[in-house]
Amino acid sequence: MFSVETVPATMPAGVLVGPRQLEIREIPVWPLADYGDDDLVLIKVSACGVCGSDFRYYAGENPWAQHTLGRFVPNPPNIVLGHEYAGTVVAVLSSANQKLLGKRVAPVCSKVCGRCADCLAGRTRLCADTVHMGHGQGWGDREYFPGAYAQYALAWGSTCFPISDTLPFDDAAMMDILAVCLHVAEQGAIQPGRPVLCIGAGPAGNGVAQVALNLGASRVLLLERSSVAVQIAKSQGIGTAVDVSGLSDSEISLQIKGFAPEGFGSVFDTVGSADSLRLGIEHLGKAGTLVNLAVHDEEIPLNFLRLGSERRIVTSCNFEVGDYPRALAWLESGRLQVRDWLTPVRLSEVPGWFERVTSAPREKGAFKLVIDPWA
Repeated sequence: MFSVETVPATMPAGVLVGPRQLEIREIPVWPLADYGDDDLVLIKVSACGVCGSDFRYYAGENPWAQHTLGRFVPNPPNIVLGHEYAGTVVAVLSSANQKLLGKRVAPVCSKVCGRCADCLAGRTRLCADTVHMGHGQGWGDREYFPGAYAQYALAWGSTCFPISDTLPFDDAAMMDILAVCLHVAEQGAIQPGRPVLCIGAGPAGNGVAQVALNLGASRVLLLERSSVAVQIAKSQGIGTAVDVSGLSDSEISLQIKGFAPEGFGSVFDTVGSADSLRLGIEHLGKAGTLVNLAVHDEEIPLNFLRLGSERRIVTSCNFEVGDYPRALAWLESGRLQVRDWLTPVRLSEVPGWFERVTSAPREKGAFKLVIDPWA
């Protein structure tokens, strides 16, 4: 192993012991050589975002499996959460990765097998044998499953993307959600000159709206029940953000119709409920695409007549590695803005935040939490 600093034997980490049991524990630093992959490197984490999927893991769901495999897979105990991270490479196994030592990077949080039918067909985002940070996926039997709610995290040298000295680590930690948003927007087949509807204006809806405008959407309407999310969208000037918390269904539909009388070329549903699906289909324009970003295990009735005129519904999961450098270039150039999203927190504060957010999910009190594990 090659390193640029002395790495301690243990570190504090945010461990999901089981559903609704998130604890800060002192655990061993990840033993690089024990995983059988010479491409692994060790990152000194400077920032780690708290993803919406992390709250679903906390609740006992497995959103990676639901989106990627199309089924529920039980989560193992002792997952260290966290897959949105940035930091400095401090140790590597392979001499081929020595060039990364000391570099500021935004890593891709997963590695696919490269051998299955999906990988060979270019659908790597659907690889069932993905090894994934913060998800307990693909690591075999472990005492603790690797994630980035910790002072150190694993990554793969081949997909560690260097970042400029001027890009703050906490901005760079948003790269995972931004790459997801780029993939989501392309799943939605953005049609230049046509409007876009985002049901939900949290980080996913906000990010998709920004990407959609970069891809040529004429304008974006964002619907949200959180006043924090509405204010952030308005301050960023990324579209028309409407607080629908006090509106009836008919009032919401009236506002949408006034914005886009002919319907939307793309609708992005970040909620994934029966009501949000109904609303999205109701206002989907001819030859439009509705993308569901939040697959849940529930039966939803659907009148297929509503999909006439070449309307379609698709889902989206993960991203391709090639989406990552594209999104990073947009972030570095200012075409994507995340600075207003961020609320910094200490690692010790994270369990309290999870309890608070899941107890009152409508008003979370913060738009996007980002952990500094060294604070």
